[in-house]
Amino acid sequence: MAKFTLIERPGTGVKEPPRNSPPPNNVGDQLLIIDRQLEDNGRNLAGTFVFRGTVVQRFAQNDIVVAFEATNKLNKGVINTQGVIRFADFRSANGVTWAIVGGTRKYKKAHGTVTGKIVDSETQFTFRVS
Repeated sequence: MAKFTLIERPGTGVKEPPRNSPPPNNVGDQLLIIDRQLEDNGRNLAGTFVFRGTVVQRFAQNDIVVAFEATNKLNKGVINTQGVIRFADFRSANGVTWAIVGGTRKYKKAHGTVTGKIVDSETQFTFRVS
């Protein structure tokens, strides 16, 4: 099983709500994040990801549960993921984990998990791929 950690950085094409509108946090709202950069521990660009989700539950203004699918375009291929995550869990001791459901090239027929966690104000994704 391959294990590696990538760090999220803002990309050039991040789609966010207009400044005067509230963040997507009502049930049924759509959330789209595009071209978010992923760097390795040496701060080298390792790829990008696209995240498409729908809010399915709201606990508080910034505490939502989202059903999503994401495409992680890495240097050696694509890793596809999907799951249901609570954003507040990124700050928990264990983070939040979701499924790897396939991929291309080196990651063809990939499966495993990704764990997202905020560490020192950075969002880190640990991929466990088999």
